[in-house]
Amino acid sequence: AASPTAAAEGEAAQKAAGEGPSALSVMLCALSFESFLVFWRLMLQDCLEVAMRFCEYAALIASSVASLSLEEASGELGPEGELLRLFEVVMNSYLQKLGVLLQARQSEHKTLKAHDWRKLLKLSYDALDKVRRLQDQCRQRLNLKESFSGTDVRTPIRSILYAQTKHIIEEFDKLCTEKLDCALEQERWERTDVPSQYKAILDKLMGKELRLELDPADQGVERYLHVEGVHFLVVPAVLTLIQLLNDYVQLCREFESLPEVVVQRLCNLLKLFNGKMHQLVLGGQAVQRQNLKKITASNLALCSQSCGLVAQVLPNLQAHLERMFTVDPKTPGGSSGAPSRHAVMLLVGELSRIAGEYTVHRTALFDKLSDLLLERYVVHSKKWLTTPHAEIKDNSDAALWGEAPVENATLNSHEVLEGFVKDITNMYRVLLKNLTGDSVRHIFAKAFEDIAVKFEQRISQEMVAPSPPYSERLGRTLGDRLALDIVFMREQLEKASGISTPLQRLLADLVHHLRTHYMSSDDPLRALHPAVIETLQRLKRLPC
Repeated sequence: AASPTAAAEGEAAQKAAGEGPSALSVMLCALSFESFLVFWRLMLQDCLEVAMRFCEYAALIASSVASLSLEEASGELGPEGELLRLFEVVMNSYLQKLGVLLQARQSEHKTLKAHDWRKLLKLSYDALDKVRRLQDQCRQRLNLKESFSGTDVRTPIRSILYAQTKHIIEEFDKLCTEKLDCALEQERWERTDVPSQYKAILDKLMGKELRLELDPADQGVERYLHVEGVHFLVVPAVLTLIQLLNDYVQLCREFESLPEVVVQRLCNLLKLFNGKMHQLVLGGQAVQRQNLKKITASNLALCSQSCGLVAQVLPNLQAHLERMFTVDPKTPGGSSGAPSRHAVMLLVGELSRIAGEYTVHRTALFDKLSDLLLERYVVHSKKWLTTPHAEIKDNSDAALWGEAPVENATLNSHEVLEGFVKDITNMYRVLLKNLTGDSVRHIFAKAFEDIAVKFEQRISQEMVAPSPPYSERLGRTLGDRLALDIVFMREQLEKASGISTPLQRLLADLVHHLRTHYMSSDDPLRALHPAVIETLQRLKRLPC
């Protein structure tokens, strides 16, 4: 029977001729990976034996020539240089045939698990390094007198191993991308509990010391995922992302020869997740694809939590990868991998920019939530600042001005404000349920600033003050009634303690604009009485 190397020659010839797979190729592909690994180990051992035998052969020839002193007799150089060249030819030929065998199984190897492929890589690289050492030993034993710059016989098969490893990474990346795509396509942007094991996954991802091993039977859950003391609500898709990122980091450890390829794919996955989130939520594609009936404030808030979570994780992940790939020039072989490691570090540095993109996305989601509040104001203000107040036909407001007992006082606010207050209260409750207090205050602060601007723009324009319902009496002008409306909003919203600071700023701005435009009005039906503001501030019903 023909030897595998002889069969490999036939395989290579068939491939060059464009013919179909040979019987050897079919048999190799039919092997399980474990069986092929046994076969591959035997072939590498055979390769090493050939290299060792040739070294002995070359040393024997050189010794024989030296003993006969043929080189002195003829004045020619000895055979050492040719023997070294012959070593390269023999090993290149042998390793080339092994490469053909390896390539025959390329399609089978693409779908291998990383830890399985790593077995073959370790076996191969260990054997190739031994071949290289034998090549160096052969040069030393021959004591070559002429200068000889040989080639590294490992290069061709290392190139094949590199290419196949890259294919495995690409297949892994394709599967991860599809899994993440699927998770995002099915995402309904609703909160989910965090299984206990994600604490360990997150710690591992960020390179932190692992906590006590979790019991696999532990099915406990938590409401939040905790990162550096910050609590995040999560959706299923972001948990999928965390798991996949951890898989990529593990792949970096498995394939130390191609870290730049893995890190590049990891960065692409992060960009994909951010881009898809933006399209689905801010872009409204979740509605177009009928995953959601509409994009709610809760959906926006949870999407912002996902952005915040990733932005919080990435600096820790970056630091972890930098520690993994830092090269110490003092360590053996440390400087040899420096160029490749430098490229890896540049790619790892890309994570800072990606974290910034997630932060920008989070800010855009906050701005959208602020815009929703502003939109509700615009809807209600169209009636509030264009439709007259209800007429006060009794003295229900008299107590405000000391004309009746205080307990009988009524603000007689504009009826539309109840709807506006309800919208603000509902938004506050939804956001406080899904975001941190600081985030909620930030969103309302921006919305209230914009509302104050809109309010000033409207009251600076001509506003009709018909009589009735307005009159020159204290508390009955358009300006006075608007001031009482501001009191109504303050008292209805004072229980929203989480936004008390931005609310006080809004009320102060509204009072300021009202004073500016109505205190000195020439129209007595529109004018704001100074006594109204002074009384309301004295009663602490308006901010000073």
